Amino acid sequence: MAFIRVFRTPKHSKFDYNPMYWNPEKEDLQERLESVEKSNTDDPEALKARIGRGLRHRTAGISSETRGFRSRQVQKSNKTLVIVLIVLMISALGLLFYLAPMIQAATETAI
Repeated sequence: MAFIRVFRTPKHSKFDYNPMYWNPEKEDLQERLESVEKSNTDDPEALKARIGRGLRHRTAGISSETRGFRSRQVQKSNKTLVIVLIVLMISALGLLFYLAPMIQAATETAI
């Protein structure tokens, strides 16, 4: 059973943080050197790492022209969506104003 401490307050916890410098180029170089050493063997993990690294570099090297094409396509799609929504809203309002008097007349005669 724990003793109840009345007069002693708990000590604060200390946080020990040692910042490290991270050099992505150096880490990438070390990964490539390790993969070259492992590529001589038939290790499936090395093959997975090599494929993953190739995919990362391929997507990182997308040109600004390709990114511009993508953004233009997204803008075009958004404009088309807005136009379709506006046309649907106008047609719904038109049908409502056209059919509302008919519905009102039908409900009044039924009562």
